[in-house]
Amino acid sequence: MADRRVSADGIAYDTMLLFWRIVTNLFFREIRPRGAFNIPRQGPVIFVAGPHANQFLDPLLLMSEAHRDARRRVSFLIAAKSMKRKAIGLFASLMSSIPVIRAADDAKTGKGVVYITAEQPTILYGVNTKFTLELAPKKQVMLGKALNFATAEVVEVISDTEARLKKEFGGESGKGTAKILDALKEKDAQGLDYKVMPFVDQAEMYSAVYDKLKQGGCIGIFPEGGSHDRTDFLPFKAGVAIMALGAMAANPGLQVQIVPVGLSYFHPHRFRSRAVVEFGRAIAVPEELVEQFKSGGTAKREASGKLLDIIYDALKTVTVRAPDYDTLMVIQAARRLYKSPGQHLSLGQ
Repeated sequence: MADRRVSADGIAYDTMLLFWRIVTNLFFREIRPRGAFNIPRQGPVIFVAGPHANQFLDPLLLMSEAHRDARRRVSFLIAAKSMKRKAIGLFASLMSSIPVIRAADDAKTGKGVVYITAEQPTILYGVNTKFTLELAPKKQVMLGKALNFATAEVVEVISDTEARLKKEFGGESGKGTAKILDALKEKDAQGLDYKVMPFVDQAEMYSAVYDKLKQGGCIGIFPEGGSHDRTDFLPFKAGVAIMALGAMAANPGLQVQIVPVGLSYFHPHRFRSRAVVEFGRAIAVPEELVEQFKSGGTAKREASGKLLDIIYDALKTVTVRAPDYDTLMVIQAARRLYKSPGQHLSLGQ
């Protein structure tokens, strides 16, 4: 019975993919795959793609090329909010997509404005705010687009105008804090507008991902967490690292591989334009990071951070920014000539 279900799911997936391949081939004059030989033909794989320019085209192109060249069916993570839309939800379910509840989808505008200080960047201050009513431990505060939607988790609500954060906006590097302070100074304002995001338990989503990988399947994910039109990456979310390390920690003997995928569009809004999908060298998740991940606490966060850095560097190698299609082809040809057989170029090279 289970085998029949898997077969039926595969037929539905292939049928939908054929339909969308016809649509994309009509829109694009050429879709050029690169490095498809890097795709593992069997075993669990996580395809990590970027930059994430289009929430609909990006996964379709990756799924199409991965299936065409390696016969791999890729299940993408999709916002649970999108799954509720009739047409999108139907197509996504037929293509074995995994729904993800995003806290940002349920974010609500907070009362008043907020600010931080250089002396205590993990204390959030408010002006005309109602923190005791709107905030709670594990909820997150999100700032505006100008600050790259920087977020920080609340660990304690002290009063209506004061709350303690788990760590600084943008992490411990201090870059987020500096940007916020600069924004406050430039605007000469009492504070900044903000939104409150609820705490979301992603246990069900991670369980579905672990099961898919345990069965030797493929997962697709955009680590930036959202689409954009910037020339560089948005900060990566830790989810992809937790998926890979968590799956291996929960299933001893499982070897998850990560394939970076670069997506390049040339005049993407123009009919009959071109696109390039480049698959990078597969990364085997280091066993030492899995053991560190199992330790939990700070060690778990450090292991996730180290793997995220590895993924970031790998994705950078397949996302060469070029002004046009011909220039990109020349750059890639030069790279192939420069690289000797079996050599893996570093990010700097």
